[in-house]
Amino acid sequence: MNETGTANERALSAAESTEALDRFLSEEQQHILKLTGKILNRNITVSDDEYSIALMAVSEAVKNYDGTRGSFWSYAAYVIKSRELDNYRKNARVGENEIAVMPELFEGETEESETDRSLQHDINEKTAVTADTALRDEIETLRDELKDYGIDFFDLVECSPRAEKSKKACGLVLKAIFTPPPLMEEIIRSRILPIKKILQREKVSRKLIDRHRKYLISAAVILAGDYPGIAGYLPYRAD
Repeated sequence: MNETGTANERALSAAESTEALDRFLSEEQQHILKLTGKILNRNITVSDDEYSIALMAVSEAVKNYDGTRGSFWSYAAYVIKSRELDNYRKNARVGENEIAVMPELFEGETEESETDRSLQHDINEKTAVTADTALRDEIETLRDELKDYGIDFFDLVECSPRAEKSKKACGLVLKAIFTPPPLMEEIIRSRILPIKKILQREKVSRKLIDRHRKYLISAAVILAGDYPGIAGYLPYRAD
C-alpha cells in the first residue's frame, strides 16, 4: 500500500472510536502543525489558538471523510483552511493579534448542498486541495481585474445565485451579454451592466440582475477573458 493509501486508511480507522481519534490526532500532531503553518504562512505551535482550531478541523475531517474525497490530508487541509477563515472573519480586527492570512486564502465553506455553493466556494475548494499553479495565477489576475469593477472575491459568496431558477436566469443574462453584437466592450468601458439592453434581449427580472450584479459582471469578465481554468466552474459559455 502506498503512503497516501496508508494515510487514508488510518484516517478511516480513526473514525471508529473516540480513542482511535485521540490517538490519531496525537500521532499526527507535527503533521497538523506543519500543515496549519503552511496554510497560514507562519509558524504555529501547540500553544496557539490556531492549532486548537486546526485540531478540531482535523477531527471534523476524520468524521466526515469516507474515502471518496481523494487524499485525506488534502481534504483535511481544505477543512482547516475553512475553519481558520471562519475564525478570522469572526475575530478579525486591525492590530497585532490579527491572523496573518495570505491573500489567496479565500473564504471557504464545507456545506455540500448544491444550493449553498458559490462560485468562490468552488474555486476555493479546488485551490485548497491542489497545487494547480496555473489556476492560482488565473485567480490572482482575476482578483486584480475585478478590483476595477469594485468587486472583491468575498463578494462572490453573497451574490452568487443559489436556487436553480436564479442560476438559469443568470444564464439568460450572460447569454444576452454575449449575443452578437456582444455587450462586453460596453461593460469594460463603463464598468457597469447595460441593464436596459440586457432586458431588451432577454426576459429576466431587473431585480435579479441588481441582486446578482457583481456575480454577473465577474462571470462575464471570466468568460470574456483568459481564464480557462476558472471558466470551467461556470455553468455557462460565452459562445
